[in-house]
Amino acid sequence: MPTNMLQTYTVIGIKEDVDDKIYRVTPEETPFISSIGRKSVDATNPEWLRDSLRAPGANAAIEGADATYAAQTQPERLSNRTQIIQDTLSVTGTTDRVSKYGRAKETNRLLAKKAVELKKDVEYAAIANGAFVAGAAATAREMRGLYGWVATNRETGAGAGAAPVIATNTAPVAGTLRAFTEDLLKSLVLKVYNSGGKGEILMVSPSHKQKASTFTGNVQRTNEVTNKSGVLQTSFSVYGHDYGNTKVVPNRVMVGATAGLRSTAYLYDAEQCKLGVLRPFRSDELAKVGDAVNHQILTEVTLQVNEEKALGAIADLTITGS
Repeated sequence: MPTNMLQTYTVIGIKEDVDDKIYRVTPEETPFISSIGRKSVDATNPEWLRDSLRAPGANAAIEGADATYAAQTQPERLSNRTQIIQDTLSVTGTTDRVSKYGRAKETNRLLAKKAVELKKDVEYAAIANGAFVAGAAATAREMRGLYGWVATNRETGAGAGAAPVIATNTAPVAGTLRAFTEDLLKSLVLKVYNSGGKGEILMVSPSHKQKASTFTGNVQRTNEVTNKSGVLQTSFSVYGHDYGNTKVVPNRVMVGATAGLRSTAYLYDAEQCKLGVLRPFRSDELAKVGDAVNHQILTEVTLQVNEEKALGAIADLTITGS
């Protein structure tokens, strides 16, 4: 190498080459709360009523007989609790003012980011919570999620596994883990149908979605060639059964360590669930402390399940489904 050749390693003042964008691939989807409706609630413990028909039976009256009167049942009152889901941020005036790559103001970037994060926290609570927490002066309220609502149609693992008791706000008890099988799914579909549900959506973790795609039903799986390169079909998105079709939806929020997330598959009708909104998402600027702007972003919501008998759950599944 020639003497005194100037190389970049010793050059002073080379400009940085930084892409003026910020990239993010973290999943943002919230399949459950995005599939159900919204309703406004006006209390921290909203309530609703459910009723049921008696079982059919033999019914024949004697001509001209006097009327007799059977005992009548009253509707059952159900309730949940609203949960405050929030986050905060504090950014100095200098931080917002200096020139930065990928954003003009750090405050705006963080507000938008935290809104997405909190929406995923709502999804997490609406699925994973096993019982509501009434709350107190030093205790946060928590909603009961799907994990604690599905009691009637529940495939539970052996051992100590037990369904939740809604009347006493008792959370389910995890049982022995087992593989996710088509026989379990068929059994659940039948239970939900007999209870009056339609089983429109099967919501599963990503690994359980892969497992579900191996189910064969009563048909022979084939390769579908759609063009010269060919497409090997290794999955399906709709599971057809004797009582209709069920859309199979993977949920990437359902990968956490909580049993209600990682080890349960849910069969539900979207019309039976509502996200009760006491306070929609809002961002408030808090009192200024020194040379900084402070914000709190929050929402207060709950999960209303009109009739849990229309829902189903396969609990106590191994994480991989096998």
